[in-house]
Amino acid sequence: MNAHRISRRRLAGGMAAVVNLHLAVAAAGAAQEFFAMDTGTRDAAHATPAAQVALVSELGFDGFGPAYTTPEALAATLAAADAHRLKVSALYLGIDLDAAGPPGAPVRDAVRQLAGRGTLVWLYLTCNSRKPSDPAGDERAVAVLRETAELAHGAGLRVALYPHAGFWLERVEHAARLAAAAGCANLGVTFNLCHWLMVDGADLDASLAAARPHLFAVTINGADPGATDWTRLIQPLDRGRFDPAELLGRLDALGWSGPVGLQHYGIGGDARANLGRSMAAWRRLRWVDLLPAGGAFGAWEDAAGWREAGEAGVDPADPGRLAVRAGTGVIVSEGAAGYLLTRERFGDVAVHVEFLIPRGSNSGVYFGGSHEVQILDSHGVATPDYPGNECGGIYPEWIGEANVRGHSPAENASRPAGEWQSFDVVYRAPRFDAGGRKTRNARFERVVHNGRLVHRDVEVLGPTRVGLPEAAAGPLRLQGDHGPVAFRELRLRRLVE
Repeated sequence: MNAHRISRRRLAGGMAAVVNLHLAVAAAGAAQEFFAMDTGTRDAAHATPAAQVALVSELGFDGFGPAYTTPEALAATLAAADAHRLKVSALYLGIDLDAAGPPGAPVRDAVRQLAGRGTLVWLYLTCNSRKPSDPAGDERAVAVLRETAELAHGAGLRVALYPHAGFWLERVEHAARLAAAAGCANLGVTFNLCHWLMVDGADLDASLAAARPHLFAVTINGADPGATDWTRLIQPLDRGRFDPAELLGRLDALGWSGPVGLQHYGIGGDARANLGRSMAAWRRLRWVDLLPAGGAFGAWEDAAGWREAGEAGVDPADPGRLAVRAGTGVIVSEGAAGYLLTRERFGDVAVHVEFLIPRGSNSGVYFGGSHEVQILDSHGVATPDYPGNECGGIYPEWIGEANVRGHSPAENASRPAGEWQSFDVVYRAPRFDAGGRKTRNARFERVVHNGRLVHRDVEVLGPTRVGLPEAAAGPLRLQGDHGPVAFRELRLRRLVE
């Protein structure tokens, strides 16, 4: 197929008003890919592609966005991503328009290795013979982009232009103009917040409206509008004066929910800490909050025996009990409450939850109502009573009057009783055919306990002991009758296959 004959998508309608619409979209379960660019994944402890991919996976990102350097480095990155079942969301590479001829070896190698992966070919354009945004270079650019789009089309890939301050292609409006002129359905643009702030920063609505007919990806970060240095224009997502909810809300109003990359160029310091801050901010922005302060039980069925509090800790007079402070944002069972089930039913989900138990206590989080990730006072315990009966374990099934097929965590990541702990879980629900016959078992794609990856790609064959019968969609279920427990920061995001 001739590249310039591939029909373009067209946008109907204009910019709608935004009134916290991003929250409504998140509550409706919109699944939006969030990936970490390699500008923020490198430090002394994460110098290799394998180490960076492992870090990104552990922190709960949906994908990784590396830059192209060599064929060997790309191959190593893809192998690491496959081992962690992590998507390579976008690959950053460039074309020099001063060079004669068709797209060079890096583009051709990248397309060959990425074929069929759904990775965006993230393309920046340089042209030292012309000033940034000089339209005199458009004709040459369009010809090269058509060739590149045709090459990518044959591999089932899309190309997204990457506007970059100081490069010939530095404005998103210019990128949209080139995409429109090329007329290729698999050629689009990226809106880069930090570069937009550096070269423009004036009219966000106008820039997004220009980009929207061709918008394939967005990059975000914390930033201070009006700054002229990268240290202030690129910060972790929870810092800076720019409100990322403003950008996300406008994108929602435009009906756009494509992949979002996290830009951390030049931040420096500890990559895990920086990425963790930004991931926590992303969850607050885009995930459904199941324990909103002051209305913590609104999303749940019968909450008898549970109560809302402002804080929880171990009772100084009795280390086996909880002491709570009045307020909102934390839910507590003293150990005699029932199971707390969400009113809504979910299939594939990502969940972040924080919990606290006193000495000797026991609880759990049940995915789909059926499959439990165990909560237990396991700090310092070398050997569990049986596999899966430790904090972070996938609790066993009960078959033939015995606990069977439990899964112990790869390491004991438990903190001492009385300290807040966390789970980050990616869960894939079982599948059933029209006749109700199970066609695929449930699977824990990833369980991270206190920042440590403790399970990866664990298939579960049946429901946990006292779990609900398996279903394609079920509630999130919190155990409140095995001992005192407190929960906070419980957020959920639906996933797509």
